[in-house]
Amino acid sequence: MKFALLMSLLLALPAAASQQGAWSATSAGGSVSIGKQVLRSRPLHAPDAIPSSANITRIAWRITLLTPPPSGLQVKLCRIDKCLLLPALAGTLSVKIPLAAKGEFRFIYSINRAGQLQSPLNVLRNQLTVNYR
Repeated sequence: MKFALLMSLLLALPAAASQQGAWSATSAGGSVSIGKQVLRSRPLHAPDAIPSSANITRIAWRITLLTPPPSGLQVKLCRIDKCLLLPALAGTLSVKIPLAAKGEFRFIYSINRAGQLQSPLNVLRNQLTVNYR
């Protein structure tokens, strides 16, 4: 009896471990020259092979700009149902809330001040890596 229980637990471990993984995607950016406007990146899509039950455990991102960021810049990484505020143009973040690893993601840029920007916000590239379980 104990042997059968031990074997069933050992056989379940590879199945649980196979649910972990990561995917990466890159998209081109865009431009904003007036404050209080919102810029949405092109969508970043998770591969179809990811299980629909997989949730994000960690994200890593890197945003490449043509010029230094304007004051008041706020960047979020969003799915259709939730957004995560990103504290910098590059970094990693452990995700503590349930957030599906599958689907469409976008970077959302906003400048929290009015008027013409001294230097436009020109996003060259958005990179995202998603770890999931």
